[in-house]
Amino acid sequence: MKNKLFAFIAILGLSAGCDTQEIGEITPIQTQKGVDLSMTKVDIDISDFKKSKQNGISSRTHEDLISMVQQANLLLEPYGIELEKMEYLSADNVGNTVFFNDRGNKQIGSDFLPNDPRNLGGETVPYIVDGTQAITASGFNVLSALESVRNTWENVTCSGGLSIPNAGVSNFDLGFISNIFFGYGGSAGYYPGVIVQAGVLPKGFFDLVDVDGGEFILGVTFTLTYTEDINQDGVSEVAVKEVYYNDAFNWQDVVDTGSGYDFETVALHETGHALSQAHFGKAFSTPKNGKIHFAPRALMNAGYSGVNRVVEGSDKAGHCSNWGNWPNR
Repeated sequence: MKNKLFAFIAILGLSAGCDTQEIGEITPIQTQKGVDLSMTKVDIDISDFKKSKQNGISSRTHEDLISMVQQANLLLEPYGIELEKMEYLSADNVGNTVFFNDRGNKQIGSDFLPNDPRNLGGETVPYIVDGTQAITASGFNVLSALESVRNTWENVTCSGGLSIPNAGVSNFDLGFISNIFFGYGGSAGYYPGVIVQAGVLPKGFFDLVDVDGGEFILGVTFTLTYTEDINQDGVSEVAVKEVYYNDAFNWQDVVDTGSGYDFETVALHETGHALSQAHFGKAFSTPKNGKIHFAPRALMNAGYSGVNRVVEGSDKAGHCSNWGNWPNR
């Protein structure tokens, strides 16, 4: 049986609006078993990236975004970290994966490394939730759904060695990537080796993620990796995973309401990315109505196709491939 850790609400110090929290104002998050999730502070000048928010990006291309992120990654070099990729789920079309680092054949993909001395979780992958952005514009409280998501992934039967302890709910803005790369509020540092559910953000944030992205991106997962491959296996080690959701959509518990977008389904998909799953399935359209369908239908399809809250079939196979031998890698 898994060694489970039960959550408690972490008291972290109050913040106002989207102001960035300085590290000195933060009380470390602690689990019941004393896992200290202290933030690693990063001090770089992000004024140029904040201008992107102010000016808008209606004409910015993927190439422009990649160039901007690569500039930010240069500033992060002294900290030994970089933004590797983002993966997003689309409401009415096929989502996307965008890689920001080009290492040729030297490195393929990224994963958590058990007992990585740079990370906080040891053989676990801690999970924290931003409590300041937990109520959507549609009135849905995401906290219960996010806990259900954590339980679902932790209890996949093939990954008995994987523990995803709930380290708590913050009362200040946790978003490091939203702050550093997009100038959109957030925190002055990151939690190494942690999955961060970084909250529900306005449409404007997703317009920065992709051209007019606020119109179609439901959720996005960012992967920050270390620049040094300490075990030299050709796979980058994960520094942090951050997940964001688009408040422009009508989030609901669709099993209960029968309408809207099912938040738990989308959160399961994005947390799958946080656990190293990629998009899966072939997309095709129905000529009569132009709707996108997937074969096979799976949780990790790149587009939303209604309620899906189970990890089975190809989703389970992908998870077992990633985590079946954990903590051995």
